[in-house]
Amino acid sequence: METTLKNHRGTGWQEEETEQLFQAVRDAAAAGLPLRTVFEALAEGLGRKPNSIRNHYYACLRENPEAGIQRQTPVRVFTPEETHELLRQVLMAQGEGQSVRSCVLRLADGDKSRMLRYQNKYRTLLRNRPDMIDAVRQELMQEGLPCPEPAPPEHADCAFCDPEDTAAAALMAEPCVSAMLEGLKELLHRAAHAGDAQERQRQLDRLQVQCDLQRIAWEKDFQEARNQLDSCLALLREFLALPEEEQYLQMGTFRSAAMDCITAGETFLTRSQA
Repeated sequence: METTLKNHRGTGWQEEETEQLFQAVRDAAAAGLPLRTVFEALAEGLGRKPNSIRNHYYACLRENPEAGIQRQTPVRVFTPEETHELLRQVLMAQGEGQSVRSCVLRLADGDKSRMLRYQNKYRTLLRNRPDMIDAVRQELMQEGLPCPEPAPPEHADCAFCDPEDTAAAALMAEPCVSAMLEGLKELLHRAAHAGDAQERQRQLDRLQVQCDLQRIAWEKDFQEARNQLDSCLALLREFLALPEEEQYLQMGTFRSAAMDCITAGETFLTRSQA
């Protein structure tokens, strides 16, 4: 390690531990994995908490910002032969009931940094090249060597499950959390359809206004028709209330008034139908 890092490393940290940390960081960067996986993978081997490892790493970078660049070395890429052999070893170990973590730790001879490199490579292949893994599995089966049965993604080795994802899955299984999520889904559903509901409400309001206007028009027509009928009835009552002699004398007047009533009624009906 650089002298600056050696003089300012976190309390209790040894030079070898810091070197192992930075090597693991380089391996993770080569595999495209986040730093969190490094801190978690080294926690058990170093006997430290992931947060403590993370704090030490950033403390080193604060003391020497160029440390990360200075420590970069040419990335050692797996050759096709190394990749093929790694898959054979891991799949045979799984076929014998071993975990992937224990297998890569054995292949690395207990070296945490090399173990992380093997683990990251297998994890990348598991995610991006399932066809290659299946081809090696078929090869082992033809040779009569142990190999695991194909498993759906949800049955993947727990060594490669993100602890935070596992904890989240356990939390999601809680009834109270499930009920809360269902409530949120309902709120989102309502929010998504709020625009439609508002539009429907506007349409209903417009229809209600139209109905009110039509009702007012009908009430006006009804009142006018009632007035027409009342006028006709009044004319008949007055005429019929007269003595017969008087009715005979008023027949011309009655006929003229009756014709006026008929004309007004026909005009009203014609206008209403239009």
